[in-house]
Amino acid sequence: MRLKHTLLASVIGLAASSASGVTLEELAAPSGGSSIDNAFLGNPGGSRWYEKTAIGGYGELHLNTGDKDQIDFHRWVLFVNHRFNDRIKLFSEFELEHSLSGDGKPGEVELEQAYIEFDLDQGLSAKAGVYLLPLGLLNETHEPNTFYGVERNNVEKNIIPTTWWEGGAAVSKNFDSGLGFDFGVHSGLNVPTAGSKAFSIRSGRQKVAEADATNWAASARVRYAGGNGLSVSGFANFQSDIASGSAEDNSALLLGAAAQYNSGGFGLRALVSQWDIDGASFEAADADKQWGYFVEPSYRWSFENGGSVGIFGRYSSYEYASGTRKEVDEYTVGVNYWPIDNVVLKADYNVLKQDGKSDNNTFNFGVGYSF
Repeated sequence: MRLKHTLLASVIGLAASSASGVTLEELAAPSGGSSIDNAFLGNPGGSRWYEKTAIGGYGELHLNTGDKDQIDFHRWVLFVNHRFNDRIKLFSEFELEHSLSGDGKPGEVELEQAYIEFDLDQGLSAKAGVYLLPLGLLNETHEPNTFYGVERNNVEKNIIPTTWWEGGAAVSKNFDSGLGFDFGVHSGLNVPTAGSKAFSIRSGRQKVAEADATNWAASARVRYAGGNGLSVSGFANFQSDIASGSAEDNSALLLGAAAQYNSGGFGLRALVSQWDIDGASFEAADADKQWGYFVEPSYRWSFENGGSVGIFGRYSSYEYASGTRKEVDEYTVGVNYWPIDNVVLKADYNVLKQDGKSDNNTFNFGVGYSF
């Protein structure tokens, strides 16, 4: 074991010495030369890589009871960000879903973000790599302590579909007035047109994993955040061909709007979005228009010890395709308790009413964190 550690340290030291300009003779010097630690960490007296690197993450455990009783560590996420200089930064996100991945296992290991951001002048920035699309309320900000309910809302899950990332390039602009915009060109969806997941928008995510790049896509958002607790946005996504495996033309357009309002303890979140998809196969399956909306009022009380508790209700209505068309109305009520801002305990009751099926009633419990 000691030999393995010595060999590993030597390999790391040799690689780092090549990048930092330290010679083999200096590494081998018994005294007065650079040590393997110094070669790996950076030159003494200079800036070391870890001084410009930040680590964060989040995780959430869910217990669902009802038609199916299940406990699941749904997500474990690690952020690694690095500042090369004042203008160039790296952002990355690594995720393990459902605790266990591999053949026949329920989970996945995913790289959700890995992009370089360039800060330009006057509130303008650009990025290139793998990034989250600027659509909806949850797609870019979905740490468990930032939203109500154990599970993410099904409108954004099935319609947008959150969480959705692609590979490409984008620009963003922020104005002093609170107005801003985002625009990106990137890889697209490849929605299946056959099988049990036929015409499912969510199943079209390729996750930038040897993804089909035959067709392109673009996303845009205009947003406003006022000083009165109100923030609103309008967003769009265009797919030149949403089902590149099909022989027909399946161009598609997603349009949507979202709003958040907070005043004292009162909060309100709402979203509406709809896909319009061209093509005879989508029209024949009644999948050419897939849409949804939700409204979520809430109230939060803060305590002197730094904790807080909030209650919420959410009504959702959505129609989407996954093999067949599904029409759903959903009602959720629940409570969040934050002992501190970065840790949350959750409980909710959910009733899902789908045409042609009996109601699905579930009690859900969760614990989550972010840092």
